[in-house]
Amino acid sequence: MVEYNPDRIVLMRRLERKTQAELTKDTGISSAKISKIQNRIVLFNEADAKKIAISVDYPLSFFAMKDVPTPPTELTYRRSSKTLVGLINAVSAEYEIMNGAVQRTAFKLQMQSRLQWINEIAPRKPDRLTIDEINRIANQARMHLGLSSTGAVPNMTRALERAGVAVIPMHSSGEASDYIATSEGVCDPTLDGAIPVIGYLKRDNTGDRLRFTKAHEFGHMILHKYRRPKTRKQMEDEAHQFAGAFLMPEDDARAIFSATSNLSNFVQAKSGWGIAISALIMRASALNIIDQERTRSLQIQLSARGWKKHEPVAVDVESPILYKQMIGQAYGKVISSTKSTVNSLNVSERLGVPFRYLDLWADGLEEDGSQLGFYEKRLDRAKIVPIDSTENEQPTPITN
Repeated sequence: MVEYNPDRIVLMRRLERKTQAELTKDTGISSAKISKIQNRIVLFNEADAKKIAISVDYPLSFFAMKDVPTPPTELTYRRSSKTLVGLINAVSAEYEIMNGAVQRTAFKLQMQSRLQWINEIAPRKPDRLTIDEINRIANQARMHLGLSSTGAVPNMTRALERAGVAVIPMHSSGEASDYIATSEGVCDPTLDGAIPVIGYLKRDNTGDRLRFTKAHEFGHMILHKYRRPKTRKQMEDEAHQFAGAFLMPEDDARAIFSATSNLSNFVQAKSGWGIAISALIMRASALNIIDQERTRSLQIQLSARGWKKHEPVAVDVESPILYKQMIGQAYGKVISSTKSTVNSLNVSERLGVPFRYLDLWADGLEEDGSQLGFYEKRLDRAKIVPIDSTENEQPTPITN
C-alpha cells in the first residue's frame, strides 16, 4: 500500500504559490481537512491525493516521494530584505524537487559523485577569505576541472557538466536585477548527493551574466561547503571574487589591465573572455590593478552609457546538456548529445515531477508521441544558442 506524504502538499503549494483556499476550491476538499492532513492529524489517503494531483496536474507519485527537505536558509539564493517570502519559498521548493529528481535519475544510472576533490580544497577557517586565498582555491578548481591555469574558460557550463555537476535552468529562481555582475542562481553547498546541482535563472539573461552566475554558484559549492560567513553579504562577496578568479586568473588580469586601463580596454577584454564589463572592472579592482578612484570613474561611465542594464558585446548563451542526457539514458533514448526522447507520462510518474518541469530543467525533451501531434503541457522555455557545439565540449559520457 502506498503511503502518501503530507509534506508534499506544502511543497507543491510553495512552488505553485497556491493558497489553502485555492486548493480547497480546486479539489473540493475542505480547508479544515487540508489543514489536518498537512499537520498529520488525519491520514493523507489515496482519494485525496488523486484529487490534489488532478487539480494541479501533478503525477500521483509526487505525493508519495520522501525527499530530504531543503531548508531555505541553506540555499545560496541571493535575496534582500525586500524579497517576498513567497519567492523564497518557491525557489527553495523548486530546488528541493529538482534535486530529488536529479538524484533519482543518478541512482537509476548508478552514477557517483566525481567531486570528492572539493573536500580537499574547501576552506574550513571561519575568518573572511583573502583575495590571495580565493585566487589559489580558484586555480586549484580549474586544475581539477582539467582547465589550464591561464586563459579563458571556453564553456563554463560544459566544464561543470564534465565534472559531474548538473547545471539546470529554473522556473522560479531569483530576483530581477539591473546590475549585470549580480548572480542569479542557487545551490546548496552542504548537500551531499551523487550529482551536485546548480540552478540558475534564465529569464532574459545574457551569456556573460549566466557564465558568471554559474561560476559564482560553483564558488559557493567550494568556499561554503564547511563554513558560513557571518553575513550573507560576505558570503556573496567571496563567491563573486571566486567567479572572477575562476573566469580570469590573476596572471591574465595583470597582463591585460593596468592602472591606467580605460573603459575601452574592458570592452575589448569582454569579447575574448566572455565576462561582463562590470565584472571585469570589479576583478581588476579586487586585485588592486586599478585603484578605488578609477574603479568609481569606470562605474560612473558604465551608468552614463546605460551599460549597467545593457552592456555592448554579445556573448552566446551556453546550453546545458548533462541532465537531458541522464534522463534520456535512464528513461528513454539519447538521440544525440543535445537530444533525448522520452515517454512524458512514464518519466513524469517515475520521477514524481510534472513533465513541464522536467522539460524545462533538461532544457528541452522530445516526446515519444510528438511525431503524432501529441504534446504534454510545458512551461515556456526561452530559445538559446550554444556557445560551442563541438565534440570536445560535450560532458563525459554517462556510464553505469
